[in-house]
Amino acid sequence: MTGSTTRFEAFRRLHETGIFVMPNPWDTGSAKVLAGLGFKALA
Repeated sequence: MTGSTTRFEAFRRLHETGIFVMPNPWDTGSAKVLAGLGFKALA
C-alpha cells in the first residue's frame, strides 16, 4: 500500500467505532500537544 492509502484506511477505521473528535490545531506546537493527548486525527 502507498502512504496515502494507508492513511486513508486508518482514517476510515476511525469511523467504524462511531463518533470521534477531530480537533483543529492552530500551529505545530498545538498539533504536538493534541497528538500527545491521544487524538487519533487532527484537522
